[in-house]
Amino acid sequence: MFTEKTILMNMLLLLSAAFISALEVERYAIFAGCNNAGKDHEKLMYAATDAMAFQKTMSEIGGVSKANGILLLEPGKDDLDQAMDDISHKILNNKNKASRTEFIFYYSGHSDEDSLLLGKETYSYSQLKAAISSVPSDVHVVILDSCYSGNFIRTKGGQRQKPFLVDDSSVVKGHAYLSSSSSQEFSQESDEIGSSFFTSAMLTGLRGAADSSGDKRVTLNELYSYAFNETLYKTEKSSAGPQHPNYNITLVGSGDLVLSDISSSDCVVRIASDVKGRVIIRNTEGKLISEINKLQSSPVYLALEEDTYNVVVISDSNTKQGKFTLTSGKVYDLKSSNLNSTNLEVTRLRGGDSSSDGGEDSDDEDEEDKEVDLAWMPLDFSFVMNEFSSLLHKDIYTNCSVGLFNTSAYEVKGVMTSAGISSAEIIKGVQLSALISYAKEVHGIQGAEIFNAAHDIHGIQAAGIFNSAHDIHGIQASGVFNFSHDVNGIQASGIFNNSRNFSGLQTAGIFNKADDFQGLQTAGIFNTSDDFSGLQAAGIVNNAGALNGFQASGVLNFADSITGLQAAGVLNVTDYLSQNGVQIGLINYAKESDGFQLGLLNISRNGLLEYELALTSNLNLRHSITSGNSNLYCVLGYSTPVVWYASPWIEEDEYYGVYFGIGSRYSIGKFDFDFEVAGNQVFFGKKLDPEDSDSDNGYYPSLRLAAGYKPVDKVKIVTGFILSAAFNDDKLALEEMDSNILIKRKNAVFLPEFELGLSYSFN
Repeated sequence: MFTEKTILMNMLLLLSAAFISALEVERYAIFAGCNNAGKDHEKLMYAATDAMAFQKTMSEIGGVSKANGILLLEPGKDDLDQAMDDISHKILNNKNKASRTEFIFYYSGHSDEDSLLLGKETYSYSQLKAAISSVPSDVHVVILDSCYSGNFIRTKGGQRQKPFLVDDSSVVKGHAYLSSSSSQEFSQESDEIGSSFFTSAMLTGLRGAADSSGDKRVTLNELYSYAFNETLYKTEKSSAGPQHPNYNITLVGSGDLVLSDISSSDCVVRIASDVKGRVIIRNTEGKLISEINKLQSSPVYLALEEDTYNVVVISDSNTKQGKFTLTSGKVYDLKSSNLNSTNLEVTRLRGGDSSSDGGEDSDDEDEEDKEVDLAWMPLDFSFVMNEFSSLLHKDIYTNCSVGLFNTSAYEVKGVMTSAGISSAEIIKGVQLSALISYAKEVHGIQGAEIFNAAHDIHGIQAAGIFNSAHDIHGIQASGVFNFSHDVNGIQASGIFNNSRNFSGLQTAGIFNKADDFQGLQTAGIFNTSDDFSGLQAAGIVNNAGALNGFQASGVLNFADSITGLQAAGVLNVTDYLSQNGVQIGLINYAKESDGFQLGLLNISRNGLLEYELALTSNLNLRHSITSGNSNLYCVLGYSTPVVWYASPWIEEDEYYGVYFGIGSRYSIGKFDFDFEVAGNQVFFGKKLDPEDSDSDNGYYPSLRLAAGYKPVDKVKIVTGFILSAAFNDDKLALEEMDSNILIKRKNAVFLPEFELGLSYSFN
């Protein structure tokens, strides 16, 4: 018979085992976003940003470190295959560090009944499933947010399964497939929420809305249930029809899979039990952050970023609103008392072609298909309100429209000009106004002294102050400010550019902003872009979400992730430096780095950052900082004779040197072996050549071979050999230095040294 003590001990052992097992789980992920699927398919707006948001959420509260996650924007089939190979290598290299590995594959973009649509390429579901299955992980979680993605679940006989049970078991193996829609449905994205419905629901659920048990953890079953209900709720009345997410879960074992941990977040808002109804949370820019249908009386915890938020709560009886600020390390308690009482959506299809019903432009296409009762006038003249053409009681098309204060027409094939305002549905030619020009569609030139506005530009849009356009294929230029939704061409202004999606050249004297960019972005002061592929250059500061290409500035660079080159005159900063990434600057910082950092000081959590103090056989003390990674690191230091410390001033017969170099390290257990090359500059207290005013210093290269042993963590005993060489006039520098051995040749001098020292690691 079990006593209470025995039962309690067994429970503690089980809980301890589960806790230890949870600590030993290593999670890996690929996040892919593809807006483009070829000319026959409408370009998506949020697939790439959805992938970035999913990566950010899983990095913050989902247990996927930046080193274990790969972000792919506009990938091809080879890019996905290479990423899965890289993840497989990481898992195999770290197989002894974890008792269980988990692999998450997230894709947002276009697809059809058989394949993912990756630009001009396709990736069949059967091939994708085989590639994912080949990743040597215990658990595979696949999340597809694209049209007809339910077909992935059905490929090769997959069947819809019942969710597995939830208990305290830590034994979980197998796969879980989640799709945003059924095998015959479109997946939809929305401009209002700036995301797809399915991914928005997934992210909101991961951040705490799906936590139905109240344990501040979101499991796979909780997440799917929440995402299904929210996606269906928000698409029931959309033009493309309701969207039903699907699943296939075949995990061996009875333990549920925890996907996010709210308690691990620095910023948490607690929605109190007295708050009930539809809770809508937006940031200060108006972007929808979270939307929860809170019906239960228990509190809900949400992990959000440090920021100020506006909240609206809609219940059956009233609507309340308020504002709250989240700060790091604190939980904000959102109560009903904090709130004050206050008295068909457009969607875009993920996989349908541009002519499919329910697309973003379907309303526009319907309008264009309507018959317009037109009257032709070769010349239309207007003082204020089209006094002459309005007598026809029809829309007009004309070859020439002239206005004193205002003129308008349905279509102009020629010239439209006004001393004040001109407006038209379609311009095929030139539109010029002294104040404001407006057209829905422009094929040619649109110009105004103050303001231009157009939905679609094929040509040139130029204004003295401000331009606004939805789509531009050509050039947009203004003296002060440009704004555009989608640009393919050139956008230029004296002060400020803003574009959501850009392909081409964007330049400004002060500031550029682009959400999604492919091409060249330049500014005299500041550039910012959420997603960047190409060249980003600024005189002072660059900021990019995901950088694929080249980022250069005179002072500072910032990027969430880097695949390419980041170069700054002073400081480079990124959250993650990929294997194909390089940072070049005086100071380089990366939270996680798998790439190369070249600078005086290179900092990353998983890199090298060591201080070494060594005494050489020539009685020189060497102080050095080693930073970077083991494949390629940088070393910065200075060297002085021991006797130099006896005097606060450099005497005539004394000297000191500074050096900078690069090196590579090979490690075996507790032993490190370093190979370094460096350039040395030495300064003397006297002239080496009385006839040369600059002879109080000299330059020479050096080679260093060193071995280190770590008796304890972070501390290393180092021994090494240094060979310095000087040629021609620089020989005087080595000859004047203290040395036990000096090898002289006709035009060269060689100085060998041995060293012994201690090294301390900050990582």
